[in-house]
Amino acid sequence: MVRRRTGSLLGAFYVLIGAALLGSALFAPWYYYDDVVAGRSGPLSIEIGQRDTSFFLLSLPGSGPVQSSCPGGPIPSYCPLSSSYTSAGFNRTGEVASMTLTLATAAFAVSALAGVLGVTWRRKPRRAFPEVILTLAAVALAIAATAVYTVLLPGAFAHDVSASQRGYESTGPWSSFYGSSTYIIPVPCPFPGCAQHSASWGPSVGWSFLVAAILVLLVGVVMMIRFRLEVAESTPSSASGAPAGGPNTQKSAS
Repeated sequence: MVRRRTGSLLGAFYVLIGAALLGSALFAPWYYYDDVVAGRSGPLSIEIGQRDTSFFLLSLPGSGPVQSSCPGGPIPSYCPLSSSYTSAGFNRTGEVASMTLTLATAAFAVSALAGVLGVTWRRKPRRAFPEVILTLAAVALAIAATAVYTVLLPGAFAHDVSASQRGYESTGPWSSFYGSSTYIIPVPCPFPGCAQHSASWGPSVGWSFLVAAILVLLVGVVMMIRFRLEVAESTPSSASGAPAGGPNTQKSAS
């Protein structure tokens, strides 16, 4: 039937879309830290320094897992001048990224296999069970990757960024997975007034891709399971070889 074939193929397409999102997440930034230090003089605000740092899971060609822009100005000393987690001093943060990369890569591989099998076996509904199991495994791996990164990253930053390196920043990536802060730096400025520091941090595109992939994969699983149930309900029972009769067809023994 067209409905069954369409449902099976559509479920497989959703799984492939989820796999594509997982693959894209491997190359996108997973975390960001942006801050601006501005000098204030009455109603005027003059920007002194700005830093935008992105953290990746994979080492990108020519950039590495940590990309940053560190202009001059009174910005904290832990600004990563190197593209490597290790050489930038983010050792524990790099370990969390490595664990997340392993889980996300496994989720991508398993979901891609499930999607390919779904398309290949779209006319064989009896083989839907392996596709469902593989997709659920991919969902579990993706959820584990999200949980590892979200739960362990603040503690990793707290380990890598010492109290002296944080300067006047009482809150930051070491205190919460996402957030923002604005405060006045009590130091002399090169012009009348004082310096104001604004920072924000949190998950970036790669992390969002992973969450979206989980949702899309779940939709694909639901469609495949529903299609399997429709096929099971439409299959005639073979428990009895004789045709079913009416209520008066059974004869009593004489």
